[in-house]
Amino acid sequence: MNRSKYLFKNIGILTISNFASKILVFLLVPLYTSVLSTEEYGTYDIVFSTIQLLFPILTLNISDAVMRYSMDKTKNIDDVAAIGLRILLEGTIPVVIFFIGCWYWKWIKPIRGYELYILLYFVFYFLYQFLIQLAKGLEKVVDMGVAGVISTIFLVGGNVLLLLVIPLGLKGFYIANILSQATPAIYLGIRINILKYPILKNCDKSLRKEMLIYCLPLIVTVIGWWVNNAADKYTVAFMCGASANGLLSVSYKIPSIISVIQSIFIQAWQISAIKEYGNNDTSDFYGKAFILLNVLMAALCSWLIILTRPIGHIMYSKDFYNAWEYVPFLLISSVLNSAAGFLGPILSAKKDSKAMALSALYGSGTNVILNIIFTYFIGVQGACIATLISSAVQYASRKKYVRKEISITRYGIVLITWGLLCIQAVFEIYTRWIWVQVLLMLLMFILNRREVKELFKTVRNII
Repeated sequence: MNRSKYLFKNIGILTISNFASKILVFLLVPLYTSVLSTEEYGTYDIVFSTIQLLFPILTLNISDAVMRYSMDKTKNIDDVAAIGLRILLEGTIPVVIFFIGCWYWKWIKPIRGYELYILLYFVFYFLYQFLIQLAKGLEKVVDMGVAGVISTIFLVGGNVLLLLVIPLGLKGFYIANILSQATPAIYLGIRINILKYPILKNCDKSLRKEMLIYCLPLIVTVIGWWVNNAADKYTVAFMCGASANGLLSVSYKIPSIISVIQSIFIQAWQISAIKEYGNNDTSDFYGKAFILLNVLMAALCSWLIILTRPIGHIMYSKDFYNAWEYVPFLLISSVLNSAAGFLGPILSAKKDSKAMALSALYGSGTNVILNIIFTYFIGVQGACIATLISSAVQYASRKKYVRKEISITRYGIVLITWGLLCIQAVFEIYTRWIWVQVLLMLLMFILNRREVKELFKTVRNII
């Protein structure tokens, strides 16, 4: 299959399975807030954030190594999967012991009575995330898509049933979320035939060492991304108060549109980047794909900036409406995160996890320092600008590490486009001169007309 068709086919499959789920989950928020108390929902949010942070730490981020090495034709897939499963089991055991202790001795008051529910969610979340990466490495994209649909069905159906029809409150909420992780994990386990990989097998010790050397630096990468997403909120809450942090948190809802689309593209791109690595024209293919993603993200960002206030009127209640002011710079930050996220799979193809870790450190370090300085002098808007700059730093560092692997034609146009987006953001925040923004959008289109034409040509040929 043509490489472009292969990439677009995977994007299409993952869009169907992921985009609908993101929209439906977003629409469930009013249900959660009407049935659960702020304390209950807040407790779950902390639990979920903690799970996302602990997964790569406790499992040594082995899932990424399993994905990468299962696509390496020189490695034994049985050994790769068995090593990953064993490390996953070793990382899960401390969690099981901890929550049994919490349940028996009542250690943590906020989760008292919910310990076993949270434990089950932990276990199935760990397993599902691992199986997704293994399925990706085996190029079972259709099965990944079906698993995503199954997860959505059980999440939405379970929440409606257990919160409205059978009102179980927070317990019903946990049960629905457990099912949304357990059912697709079981499906993927069957499709991959996970039982054929002997977890107790004496695997190749040199391969285990190689996989750990690859994946351990990626823990820093995950934590770095977590810091980039959370540092501004902690800083604003400490310096400006909880109310200001509430506005900042709400302002992330609109940029999340870009994040959802970007995450779908990156899932498909990760497979293609590794699959095509080492071919004679790989750098040109990488460059064209980069331009494709950037044109899409920049165009979407520009439209969302100009529509920020109307969307704010629809999405934000009266008390939260001023959150629109913080959206434009966060939108541009999402575009730069997309560019940085695009380069990640290329580093993965190179097996250069050290470069990914260093770029994450540069970005998160910049984020923390500038958040403190800018928030002190400018307020909440300063935190948004700091997030934008840290995203640029992370992208620039990754770009330096892959300069030999990717050839981007008319790269100056890419940088000018990002600069015009920043100018547009300033006009959106501080003026009501919509006509200036329209002119800037038109200028961006003219500068990128060749890329837009190529994009339409590629899509037309694939169709």
